[in-house]
Amino acid sequence: MFNSVQHLTRFTFFSLWLVFCMVQTGGPQIDLQHLLDQAQIALQQENWEQSLSLYRRVVESDSESVSAWIGVGVSLSHLERNSEAIAPLERAVELVPEDARIQGVLARTYFKNRQYDQADEWYQKAIKLHPTSAPVSWYLDLGLIEMHRGHFEQARRYYIVAVQLHPKSVVAYQNLGLLLLNQNRFDEADACFYTALTVEPDIGSALFGRGEVAFKRGDHRQAVDFYRQAIQQEPTVSEYYYALAQALLRTGKIAEGKASLAQAKRLKAKLLRQEAHQAASKKKWPQVALVLRQAIERDPTYVDAVEDLAYLQVQQGELAEAESTLSATLRLVTDWAPGYWQRGDVRYQQKKYEQAGEDLRRAIELAPSAAPPRFSLAQLLFDQQETSLPEAENLAQSAYQLDPQPKYNELLQKIRKALDHR
Repeated sequence: MFNSVQHLTRFTFFSLWLVFCMVQTGGPQIDLQHLLDQAQIALQQENWEQSLSLYRRVVESDSESVSAWIGVGVSLSHLERNSEAIAPLERAVELVPEDARIQGVLARTYFKNRQYDQADEWYQKAIKLHPTSAPVSWYLDLGLIEMHRGHFEQARRYYIVAVQLHPKSVVAYQNLGLLLLNQNRFDEADACFYTALTVEPDIGSALFGRGEVAFKRGDHRQAVDFYRQAIQQEPTVSEYYYALAQALLRTGKIAEGKASLAQAKRLKAKLLRQEAHQAASKKKWPQVALVLRQAIERDPTYVDAVEDLAYLQVQQGELAEAESTLSATLRLVTDWAPGYWQRGDVRYQQKKYEQAGEDLRRAIELAPSAAPPRFSLAQLLFDQQETSLPEAENLAQSAYQLDPQPKYNELLQKIRKALDHR
């Protein structure tokens, strides 16, 4: 739960970079300024590799360019290379040792790299320089550091300072409320979530927090009301549906509880599939397969993830695994036409022609207006070239009529040519 709030408090390095974009030392050099301008554009466009390259070119020519050193560090951090980002940010601190904002950037980088002692040290130095104007994110990170250490009372003190200095910070109230909730200080926790809602009435996480308080108090009906309000505001958060399911089951609403639990599983599976697609964009295929399997474990009926995994397995030559993946879901989703078609194609590649034909016919039966299974079955029958060419012709012709793709017409002409030569 705390991790989800931590994401809300993620520090925006780019905004800090803007603070320093005009801070440069040395004589004016038009070429370097042009490079800095280009780097700024790349950073704005989230082209981290390009911005990193440009900033590095600047520091090669001007080793005292504070903005360039910060830019190198920020770019590396965005590329999730936090350990490498630390050195350039330390160099920026050396050049401007009394600037708390740069120290805050360095502290945040240590925090992201899970070097909590160093992050704590630099946040303390930054706050000492500007105790009353420190950003709320510094105190939130310090609170999370203390929680990581198991020092919950110290974390609470940081969150209290955060809400005192930043009374409009919803995230500060959220973090404090969640901490108090986990300490079973229900009245105080509820007050924090309530205050967050007075600042931002439609925030789903605060409504969810009030639901958690009600649930822990044993008021499951009130918890249901708050969970439903949270879902209304943020309908894609799987944790809300899971909590709602538990509350509904406690109130005896079994069917509604099971439906909400199914929604929670589906939403989590969708998030995992999105994660798999991100890994695929980086060609991390073992990671793609792992995350897709996790999605299917969450929701074995989520056919989109099953299709993706089976396709990946086919591409990697794992035909038996692809067949097994599809078969497991087809036992649960018996009317899944694309699944029968995909398994039919897999079995065709395995030379299991009779089983492939059965799958493809089942796909056509379930989706008579779909062209792909007709084409696949026509191809199978054509390749066998026994007594099935007339049926193959009819299938290829109907596939082409449904979807006039060139490959469909090409197969149709091959079949007709074979018929003419019989």
